[in-house]
Amino acid sequence: MMRAHLISVLSAVALTCCGAATAKSEPVRVALVISNAQYASMPPLGVCGASAAIVRDALRGKGFEVTERNNLGRGEFDAAIGNLARQAAASPATLVALYYCGYALEFNGRSFLLPTSAGLARDSDVLTQGIISKSLVDSLVRVKESGGFVLLDVFKASNSTASGLARLVEQAAASTYAVIGVSNDVTPGGPTAASLALRDQVAAIEPNLEKFTEGMHGQLSRNVSVTAHFVPALARPSPPPPSPAVPPPAASAVPATPTVSTAPTAPPPPTRQMMADEEQMSEQDRRLVQVKLATLGYYIGRIDGNFGPETRAAIRRYQFEIKAEMTGRLTAEQATKLVDSVR
Repeated sequence: MMRAHLISVLSAVALTCCGAATAKSEPVRVALVISNAQYASMPPLGVCGASAAIVRDALRGKGFEVTERNNLGRGEFDAAIGNLARQAAASPATLVALYYCGYALEFNGRSFLLPTSAGLARDSDVLTQGIISKSLVDSLVRVKESGGFVLLDVFKASNSTASGLARLVEQAAASTYAVIGVSNDVTPGGPTAASLALRDQVAAIEPNLEKFTEGMHGQLSRNVSVTAHFVPALARPSPPPPSPAVPPPAASAVPATPTVSTAPTAPPPPTRQMMADEEQMSEQDRRLVQVKLATLGYYIGRIDGNFGPETRAAIRRYQFEIKAEMTGRLTAEQATKLVDSVR
C-alpha cells in the first residue's frame, strides 16, 4: 500500500512539473483595455464602458491577463501604456492586445487620442494634452519577440471634423502587430460595432492574426455607421542562422614599423554625453533632461526626475521644435541632442 501511494504521489508531482513546463513554453498573453467615458469638457461616452466590458470578457476567455483602466488623465494614460510595454518585454514571445475607447481628433496631419482631462480651447492644445496614436503603437512594436493587435475604437471630438485614424494607418509601419482604427460616425445605443466584432472574432487571434484581422474587416465593412482602417500584422521573422566562425588572420612574420608623425596634435573634440532611451535613464539623467528643458524655456515645473504630465508636454514642445514626432517620450538620440544643445 505504501509503495502504491508513493508511486501515485510521484506521478502527480511529475504531471504537475510537466504541466508547468508546458505552460511556460506557451506565449504569455497580456492585454490593456482602456475606457475613457467621463471627460472634463466633452459629452460623456457611456457606450465605452459597455464596450470595454465586452472586450475584457472576450480576452479573458481567450486566456489573456487583462488590465482594465477607466477615465485616464494624461499622466495615467502614459503610465498604463508604459506598464503594458514592460509586461510585454518581461516575457519572450508575448501576445499583446490593446483596446481603447474614447475621443480622438486629427491635428497637423497626426491622429491624437484624448485623455479625459483634455480641455481643448483651440485645436493646437492637443499638442500638449493629447497622445499621438502612432506613438502608442510604436511603444509596443519596439518590444522584441512580441506581437498582437491594437484596436482603437474612437469618436470624433466635438470640435474636430475628422478622427484622424486614417492618418494613423497611413503612418503605421507594418510590424508583428495588427492595427485597427475604427471611427464611429454616431454614438450607438449599445456596445460599439468594433467591440462586438472583437467578441465574435476573438477565437482567431491565435495562432492566426491574419485570420483575426480578416474577420474584423469582414464584419465591420458591413456596418455603415463606422469607418474602419487596417494595417495587417506581419508574421514573426525566423531567427537568422548562426554565422560561420571566421578564423583570425595569421600573424605577420615581419613586425610593422611604427609611423611617427611630426604634425602638431589637434586638440580632442569635446566629449559628447551619450544618453540612454528614456526607459533606461537614471534619476540623475531624468533630472538633467528637466534642467535642459527648463533652460530652453520648455519646462517650468519641479526638477525631481519624475516625468509627469508637465515634463511630457515640455518634451513634446521640444520634439515639435526639432521636427520630430511629438510622442512625449525621448529616444536616446533626442535626449543626447537635448543635453548637448545647452552647455
